Amino acid sequence: MDNMILIEGNKFTMQEDGIYSGAYLGKMNIWGRETDVIFENVDKSEEAIEKFIEKVSWLNDNKLDVIDAFMEENYECIEFASEEFDTEITEDDFRDAMFVNNIYIFINGRNSEFSFDLDAEPDYLCGHLANMIVSSNYEIECDGLNG
Repeated sequence: MDNMILIEGNKFTMQEDGIYSGAYLGKMNIWGRETDVIFENVDKSEEAIEKFIEKVSWLNDNKLDVIDAFMEENYECIEFASEEFDTEITEDDFRDAMFVNNIYIFINGRNSEFSFDLDAEPDYLCGHLANMIVSSNYEIECDGLNG
């Protein structure tokens, strides 16, 4: 198995140990930011790489849907952040601050779900990350705050 693959000009390196052992780690532009991307169970077939690119493209094209799914379950974060920052934070302020911190994409035949962590700058999530899961059918779910 190759230690490195190129996907759309981005270098992904096989991790030989640690938490991502056996997965490829690289960086891609997500929502206008360079983002860590973990790509696991890659058979390096054109089909697997096409599915990977499809997932990344979907995420870039569906920022509003992702943030809507987060806000549906976590609207109270705006009030909490306003209290923590001792200033009025609007919903637009909060939404504009959101970005993807990292992505984990698992491709194994038909099973091609992925997850990622949302973060905010300024840190309206107060040191936490919001774990989001997207099913093979592109159903978005917030799996809670961590960190």
